Amino acid sequence: MEYYTLDDSLRRNEVIEGFESVIWTERYFAFGDFQIITKSTVSSRSQLAPETWITRKGSNYVAIVDTVTDDTADDGTRLITVTGKTLEALLDDRVAMPALTDTTTTPNWVLSGTPTVIANELFNAVCVRTVFDTHDSIPFYTFGTLLPTGSIPQPTDNITLTAAPDTLYNTLQKLCSTYNLGFRLVKDGDKGRIYFEIYTGNDLTTGQTVRKPVIFGPNMENLSKISYLSSTAPFKSVAYVFAQNGSRMVFAPGANLSGSGRDRRVLLVNSNNNGVAGPDLDAALQQEGMMALAAQRNIYSFDGQLPPNSPYIYGTDYNLGDVVEERNDLNQGNFMLITEQIFSSDNTGEHAYPTLTLVDTITPGSWNAWPGTQVWDDVDPSVHWDDL
Repeated sequence: MEYYTLDDSLRRNEVIEGFESVIWTERYFAFGDFQIITKSTVSSRSQLAPETWITRKGSNYVAIVDTVTDDTADDGTRLITVTGKTLEALLDDRVAMPALTDTTTTPNWVLSGTPTVIANELFNAVCVRTVFDTHDSIPFYTFGTLLPTGSIPQPTDNITLTAAPDTLYNTLQKLCSTYNLGFRLVKDGDKGRIYFEIYTGNDLTTGQTVRKPVIFGPNMENLSKISYLSSTAPFKSVAYVFAQNGSRMVFAPGANLSGSGRDRRVLLVNSNNNGVAGPDLDAALQQEGMMALAAQRNIYSFDGQLPPNSPYIYGTDYNLGDVVEERNDLNQGNFMLITEQIFSSDNTGEHAYPTLTLVDTITPGSWNAWPGTQVWDDVDPSVHWDDL
């Protein structure tokens, strides 16, 4: 895999050669990052100085070097460790507010619309219309979109977001992770253009017939060195949202409304929303509770190394935001969202590691295990519910 530096016009400049190792990570609703370890020479220190733009061959993402550590290895070799983040991290250096006023006059930024509309408005106000300062614009930004959005529908419900003063990155990430939306700043080859996109991926499960399904699992021989993470520790079933002029009880999606004992896991949310009591405040507190609960979900994720002969290639067969299937050796599985893709290169070769996060659980005999292409007429009339 080749990595390049970019010139001041975002064109490929130099190939990064002779490195000891590289780890490059792209993420769905977070900025990516990278690490390069290479010998410390005048040339390498000059090529990979802080603020250098770099990219990976075949990638639309751009990263910026922010830290260079020059040290001596155990064998006496001088090495530099170069790290940085993809361009989305610039959004952490922008403030999400509609104007530079005191928090008494404008305590929150209130936005209504679909989550996609709100996310785009947050970016456009801060980085395109530059409501704070013209210097908040994103370098090389171009209006429009570069990459196609996926087949998974974006949410259409209208919501009210009440955003307290925070960074644009934090506000966007909370909103997008709540609704499984991705956000990215991607470049158009060597044309020197950067696009901001809110997007979803494709449905690549066996419940659809338009695209080739992608199924990961030990029995499929398409993943090795699999690592699982499962935890109920962060889960909260209900949020109590308290504001100056009102309160709201908000349940997590799928939570048992009558759950008690250990099934009742309460999250306290102290809101700084000082709106007047009424439907608008109720809607805002409902949304605030939903976003708080989204950060307290059950965790089930796994990753693994794609073998050299893997039938699935990132960028061709699957991408960030796609929903795929996981199948374990008991034929139980889940619908999984591709949230991260890692590439590594070292003396053992080149490796790729997708990270998948739970979307929906499939168990044998459940509705989700029933093929999505099956229709009632396919079922023998003599078959009873208990037989399914």
